[in-house]
Amino acid sequence: MISHDSNNKHNQPLVEDFTVENYKELLQLAGEKWTIVKYRSIPWHSSFLLWRHDVDCSLNRSLELAKLEYQAGINATYFINLHSQFYNCLEHEQFRIVKEILSLGHDLGLHFDASFYEILCEEDLNKYVTNEAEYLESIFGVKPVAFSFHNPTQEILGFRNDSYGGLINCYSERFRSEVSYCSDSNGYWRFKRLYDVLSENCDNQLQVLTHPDWWQLNSMPPRQRIFRSVYGRAEATMRSYDAVVDKSERVNDSGVLSAINFLKPLYPGIFEFYDYLWNKRLVYTLYIELFCLCENQMLSLCISYYKQNWNIPEAEIKSVIETLTPNVDKHSLLQYVFNANWQAVTGTSSEEYARLLTLFNTILFCRRREHAKGCEEGVVTLCQIIKKMMDWEEAKCLNNNYLEKLYNIECDNEESNANYFSMKNDMDSTAYISTSFQWEQFKQELKRLIK
Repeated sequence: MISHDSNNKHNQPLVEDFTVENYKELLQLAGEKWTIVKYRSIPWHSSFLLWRHDVDCSLNRSLELAKLEYQAGINATYFINLHSQFYNCLEHEQFRIVKEILSLGHDLGLHFDASFYEILCEEDLNKYVTNEAEYLESIFGVKPVAFSFHNPTQEILGFRNDSYGGLINCYSERFRSEVSYCSDSNGYWRFKRLYDVLSENCDNQLQVLTHPDWWQLNSMPPRQRIFRSVYGRAEATMRSYDAVVDKSERVNDSGVLSAINFLKPLYPGIFEFYDYLWNKRLVYTLYIELFCLCENQMLSLCISYYKQNWNIPEAEIKSVIETLTPNVDKHSLLQYVFNANWQAVTGTSSEEYARLLTLFNTILFCRRREHAKGCEEGVVTLCQIIKKMMDWEEAKCLNNNYLEKLYNIECDNEESNANYFSMKNDMDSTAYISTSFQWEQFKQELKRLIK
């Protein structure tokens, strides 16, 4: 909920204001206290509220707000920038988004970037606004009703006629002198908080400008919101590229990183993260991530085994695990639990894993990381080990799903035992002589294995 005590002093961003839940509250407040109108039908001789969006960075976020406004019974105007560096309204998906926004009853506006042209006089402005308005209409079948300037200079703000190119000028002299204004430009309120403006209801006529990019599910600093929008688009573009290549049944060669492609259909979020690290050449970071993932998956396999086969109370398992395993060599633990079969689980040798561990410690603690030779090869090897463990889990019907839950050590009691693998025929028969005795031995071994 928007805090009644928040005060935007010195134009500092009020990060907590810019959430979807707070936006819903603002919509409700606006609907209750104001008469919301469209630019095409402004009642200049009575009170009104204009609800407008300059779409700077994200059409996707625009659609989310458009849906909320539709549910609240509010009509807004979305001003599209034909020269945006962040989106292209001619792309299939972005075009579809604009059409969906319009289908919800919202109006189309032009967010005009005057810096794209050399505008010296009103005749120039009329010509270029007309051209862009006609272009938008040819694309979407709807004529824009108004235009707003994108990052205008003082010279451009000097054009104050009521309209140019047949579109209402949101920065006209009439708007400036007669209509109050509230905006969230750059992620902070100008010139008062919108909640306060709507609550006080002191203005007879009001124009509200919000930018969809700022309004996210969770509060975060303005630059982080832009980051999410920009990189969200980048990820969507890469997914689109991969889908096109896969659909055409062509080879989607990713070089060395092909070793991690097995994650893509199962855990696309994890795959995209690792793919990003690799292609940004953050190989050391990727190695650390994969090594930790590998060790924790080993630990998860061990937990699944002794929970299933030793019948130890869950509370005791959790207590021991939380106390001892953070400092335990997970590979040695795996060897102890799975005995002679541990190599079948990982597909690697003790010598190979020792080399991987040495490389891990070198990357973490060596001041000069160029000493960490063979990092790329290590990335491939770790991918192969993780893949081997996943294949082994599937063969044994373990359904461990470590990667999906990213190691949730809660060990849910309601998980069906039928889905766990049966190791009784694969392991040494001595492992089943006495579970309580073995558990005590296991705890002692954990203490011995502490690094």
